Amino acid sequence: MTGSNSDSGTSKPSVSTGQLAVVTMLAVGLAAAVFSWSWNYHRGRNSLQFYGPEAATLIRTAPKVEILRPEPESNIDISRAPGLLNARAALLSDASYEWTASAAPQESPLFSVRFSRGEHSVVVTFDFENRTISNSTTPRVATLKQKTADGWRQYLARMIKAQPPRTSSQS
Repeated sequence: MTGSNSDSGTSKPSVSTGQLAVVTMLAVGLAAAVFSWSWNYHRGRNSLQFYGPEAATLIRTAPKVEILRPEPESNIDISRAPGLLNARAALLSDASYEWTASAAPQESPLFSVRFSRGEHSVVVTFDFENRTISNSTTPRVATLKQKTADGWRQYLARMIKAQPPRTSSQS
């Protein structure tokens, strides 16, 4: 018997199309994972520097979130409020800030929000008139983009409006 079938046992097996497809998919998946990690790392680098690692972690994951009011007993718990996940993400995204703009010191803070876990907390204070934001962990002030400032202003106003009125028995 002469032909190509007689020596097939002595030649090396070639890479099948299926194996090549699996290797290609793994390579594409790895490249996508590296790109995603890099994108997310650079997307919030300035925000992480502005808040600091502990405060940024609290903003992202704190189980208790409150709108602070002048009377501490009237703080509004928004820990389970709809839209809070997106609002938190906006604070930690570099795209929410005008990093090149010079931020004036806050003059008219209208709202403060406290993110807390146990004894650890960070208070984020908004000055919507000047579109600035500060936090209790660093002395710096940053300028919010108009869309982010408007979004937070509307979100907090909705949360305050949704709060049931206090009666004299709740005092």
